[in-house]
Amino acid sequence: MTKKIDEPSRHEIWKMFDQISPTYDKVNRAMTLGCDMYWRKKMAQFLPDRENMYVLDCATGTGDQILSLFSHSDKVGRVIGIDLSTEMLRIAREKIQKKGLSSKADFQEASLLSLPFPPFAFDCVTISFGIRNVTDVSCALKECYRVLKTGGRLIILEGSIPKNKWIQPFYFFYLRHVLPRIGGILSKNRSAYRYLNETIETFPSGNPFCALLKEAGFSRASFHPLTGGTVSIYVGDRSASSDD
Repeated sequence: MTKKIDEPSRHEIWKMFDQISPTYDKVNRAMTLGCDMYWRKKMAQFLPDRENMYVLDCATGTGDQILSLFSHSDKVGRVIGIDLSTEMLRIAREKIQKKGLSSKADFQEASLLSLPFPPFAFDCVTISFGIRNVTDVSCALKECYRVLKTGGRLIILEGSIPKNKWIQPFYFFYLRHVLPRIGGILSKNRSAYRYLNETIETFPSGNPFCALLKEAGFSRASFHPLTGGTVSIYVGDRSASSDD
């Protein structure tokens, strides 16, 4: 039996990401043993079958998902990354510039709850480890749906709870005790990584999250567990039949 975790506050959470931005990438590599790069690589496999795509990467952070999309797919033409953390965006711009991709990637400070883009603007929207941080998930998903072109796709990578009852006890021990300690030592901000485990445990995963995608208008919503179900990739399409 697992203990109940109280729902953490997401209010002005970008301020926390500003604080941990200098060590964010290093902590991610350490906490996931490098698996985060593999998970981001898998995202490219779910891109829609289109050429020269215009992609919106929400909660882009330090830009790792954008770099991974360009590295593992030749379908991506241009990407816009948005985030509310100015410090994370600063790092993202530096990384993109070092890779010589400044002409293909732009960044701007914006909220997933109110995307500053017209309807039917993007071929694909991606979100990696960001959807659980918003204060209104349904609103965020509807905004993603609004800015997608007909036949466009939303792809979300997010932490999830393993279904295997043998794995769960070890997973919860790592999530509640090991992860905050590693994150706290490397970032000197243990509360930030306590927040991480709390948001993962209280966020809907698997079929419940697919139900939220369908409520937002997406068709053929599906989820694909990775690494024993510790993370999942969610896919939702904006089909022609679902347009107004």
